[in-house]
Amino acid sequence: MEYFNIDGSTNACFALFHGTGGNEYSLLQIAGDIDANARIVSFIGDVGEKEHRRFFAPLANGQLVRDDFNARIERFLAQWDELAIEGDVTLLGFSNGANFLLGVLEQRPNIADRVVLLHPSNLQYTFNGTHATKLYITAGALDTLAIPGDTMKLAKQLEQHFPVTMKLFDGAHNVSDEEITYLQKVLA
Repeated sequence: MEYFNIDGSTNACFALFHGTGGNEYSLLQIAGDIDANARIVSFIGDVGEKEHRRFFAPLANGQLVRDDFNARIERFLAQWDELAIEGDVTLLGFSNGANFLLGVLEQRPNIADRVVLLHPSNLQYTFNGTHATKLYITAGALDTLAIPGDTMKLAKQLEQHFPVTMKLFDGAHNVSDEEITYLQKVLA
């Protein structure tokens, strides 16, 4: 998977995973607003292109295409290991990127210090054990793509395995200024 790196001046690192149709630049402003001095590693999904770009195959009948999904997660984890990222690591994903990170957490729950899931979908993930990785989940009350009730059910499922903070915002399927201000506070 392609990515680019921006060196930081602290040991903090943000790894970014855009939403469907996004690119490696989509979440830079958000990461910079949260910690302007952090290293940034921003990945670009390798399925589809332009407005269809994503990290894994489109859903089939509302469900993950598990073989494809798991294979892509495994390839990413091998790449992640090669990158050997150290320090205070935060993984941040929006929509498709957040769903991809949930697959990462299925296979490697302690991959980072914290994981920020912006508008994830509840796609029947399976988690085992309890882990120290802190999860921050946001949803929009008017979101018609990542239904907020389903996201809240997902948060309840995750609470059995991780420390979880869930926050519902008034918006739709986008990251609002209010969400960014909230993340600045909780990730400080």
